[in-house]
Amino acid sequence: MPNYYEILEVSTEATHEEIRKAFRHLALKCHPDKNKNSEESKQKFMKIVEAYEVLSDDQAKKNYDNSTFQRKSGHMPRWTPPADFSTIYSYEEIKRRYRPSNIGGGMWDISDKASLGMWKATIILFACLGAVVIYILLFS
Repeated sequence: MPNYYEILEVSTEATHEEIRKAFRHLALKCHPDKNKNSEESKQKFMKIVEAYEVLSDDQAKKNYDNSTFQRKSGHMPRWTPPADFSTIYSYEEIKRRYRPSNIGGGMWDISDKASLGMWKATIILFACLGAVVIYILLFS
């Protein structure tokens, strides 16, 4: 996470007015229109705008300050989620990770077979009930 205070060249105790002045000064200095054909100034300008958007909003600044404090003090573990969430939440991945190693097929195989049998029984039951209803409607 970038240090927005360093980007705007202000202290962590800077007031809204100091943050605004620093933003205006740096934005004018690094504006892409002033520095034509400079990719570096465009990137720096975007960082300055991002820093100002966070530090000028009270709630966003509070969240930013809390997260950087927690990270510096070691109270917040750094965890980066994987790009593909389907591997975390897929049923097959959960089965693979938590399959009991001491049981041959494990409870997963039993439940899969049982649920397949349950579905077959349910379909047969509804088919029979449907046939009975049709018989009653036609011949009563």
